[in-house]
Amino acid sequence: MFGLALIAVIAVMGGIIAYIGDWLGSRVGKRKLTVFGLRPKHTSILFTIVTGIIIAGVTLGTLSISSRDVRTALFGMEALKAELTGLSQEVAAKNVELDASRSALEAKNKEYSTLTVKITETMAKLASVNEQLAAVNAERDRTAVALTAAKGDLGKARKEIDALQTTKNELDARVASLNDAKTQLQADVDRLNELTANLSQGIQTVREGVVIFRAGESLATAVTKGGRPKNEAEQILGGIINGTNQRILARLGAAGKNIEVLWIPRADFDQAAAIIAATPDEVIVRILAAGNTILGEPVIGRIELFPNKLVYTSDETVLSQTLELGDDAKQAEDAVLLFLQRVNAQAVVKGILPDPLQGTVGVISGSQLFDTVNKVKRFGGGQVELTAVAKGDIYTAGPLQIEIKVRGIQN
Repeated sequence: MFGLALIAVIAVMGGIIAYIGDWLGSRVGKRKLTVFGLRPKHTSILFTIVTGIIIAGVTLGTLSISSRDVRTALFGMEALKAELTGLSQEVAAKNVELDASRSALEAKNKEYSTLTVKITETMAKLASVNEQLAAVNAERDRTAVALTAAKGDLGKARKEIDALQTTKNELDARVASLNDAKTQLQADVDRLNELTANLSQGIQTVREGVVIFRAGESLATAVTKGGRPKNEAEQILGGIINGTNQRILARLGAAGKNIEVLWIPRADFDQAAAIIAATPDEVIVRILAAGNTILGEPVIGRIELFPNKLVYTSDETVLSQTLELGDDAKQAEDAVLLFLQRVNAQAVVKGILPDPLQGTVGVISGSQLFDTVNKVKRFGGGQVELTAVAKGDIYTAGPLQIEIKVRGIQN
């Protein structure tokens, strides 16, 4: 109703102003008045034009004063466009997060199935060990009874006693070994059951959970000297894993707490420790997330080992290329970024370990990038030679730290 009333008022006002303008134009024409030295006919036309301008101005002014929507349409259209663009980008980001959550759900379902199979196999092994343990205990008891009976006649059964004693000792060692295996298997079963429970809970909440680590994401990288005794290598590797566990707790806001959030299979740990002990040179120890990890779940990790070798010596040239520049300043920035991508690819081929997810081997500060782009811009429209040199000795573990030299080439 307000819109109809407003239209009616504007129509009436426009008609009144048009009538007054026409009336003034007629009076001016009849009296042959002049303004600014114009002829009466032109003066009448001027009055009619001014009246039309007044009608448009009064109409827009009345609409702006009376309606907030009209003011928004006249003066806030750019802001509305910007807000619409921001909302569209937010919708796109939410769609990406939804796809990531769906992928995480599928990965967790696969991981849950794998752990279920592993628990079944481990329970079967535990049952087999229990059966062997029961049989060995029974045989040991029979041997002990026979040994006691044989001791009644030491003169006749000395050899039999020695044989039975040897058998009893072997069976005792076998019992101790089976008990250790049983204890280790039971511990694995308990941890797997706990992990399965956490995974079940994670699968229920994965649609609205937050992924804190993606599959293949690097959790920690350390360098240690190889060729150590097996027990010392195990202590060093255990310290690296504990340090990684603390870094994960710090990322979750629980720094300093004695909570085990990182789980690595015992077989993987033993194999990695054996490789470190058998390698004479330095070894890179990198711990990765085995799968997507939702907030509140344990982090399942896997260990990767690499030899740490010298890749670049200090001031050694990593890559040198000549680029053709146009007159556009934007081309200078694109040329520098393309050169950095080629440096990264060259370093990976040379042997520096890249980030598992991003594929990068180092970072360059914003100030260094800005300074390099400015130097390249000075040679706009010609050729320029870019050379990346290593800042210090660079090993396989990285990161690659470089200095970029810019030199103009005269045609």
